[in-house]
Amino acid sequence: MKKMLLIVFALWLQCFSAPATNNLRLPDIRSLSMGGNGGAHSAFFNPSLLGMQAERTLRADYYSRYSLKELATLSSGFCYPNRILPVGLHVASFGYDEYRESLFRLSAGKRLNEAWALGVGVQYAVIQSEILESDATRISADIGITFRPVDNLSTGLSIINFPSVSLNEEGVDSKRIGAYLAELNANWNMMNGVLMTAGIAHCKETSLLASFGMEYLVTDDFHLRAGIRTSPFQPSLGTGYRLNGVMIDAVMIYHPVLGASLGLGLSYSF
Repeated sequence: MKKMLLIVFALWLQCFSAPATNNLRLPDIRSLSMGGNGGAHSAFFNPSLLGMQAERTLRADYYSRYSLKELATLSSGFCYPNRILPVGLHVASFGYDEYRESLFRLSAGKRLNEAWALGVGVQYAVIQSEILESDATRISADIGITFRPVDNLSTGLSIINFPSVSLNEEGVDSKRIGAYLAELNANWNMMNGVLMTAGIAHCKETSLLASFGMEYLVTDDFHLRAGIRTSPFQPSLGTGYRLNGVMIDAVMIYHPVLGASLGLGLSYSF
């Protein structure tokens, strides 16, 4: 009974009390470890990063909020860089049998020259709810820009879910699956084995979000990561380990009210 009450409270806090909270659009586990700077590292947030990738990447990420499987997000994606038009495909699912959000996304990015890349994405999101006895669907678009003036410095601008249009809304507020977010990020490889990343973001409900993170390459195969994010203040810790060509990422994020959330990611580049 206590667990069910916690699920209801957390689901209400995540989905109903904050329409701008998008449970489907999470950065990959590596990005979450470094404060959630999705626009700097994740093509799921910034489609222009497809134009900067050299290898094809297949990945899957699982993120469990407050150690409750009912509030978990499972996402997967495939990024396919090529000479003509690099493309990416992503799918994501949040919730459980009685309440589920799903997303299907297609994106493309192109490197314009040595320094600039541009990308766009289109996604279709669905809410299926036995709790509310109704469904909702929404379609939206993203745009992303990456600027890399030198090898050790890059900046990225991503505008998520703008525009966003409801296709079917029967008693369900679908804005949370199409929540607007603008994010500006920067990466700096300050020395061998140390990456610093920072970002600011703006959404409808919160005027300004800030994030900061770092990654330290302990060995060629082992990474340590840490980060913070504001509104509310949430610190994060993570690791990454490469094993036989597969990258295994893990993260723990602490919420001041609801406690710890855990995530695990797997990726393979070829």
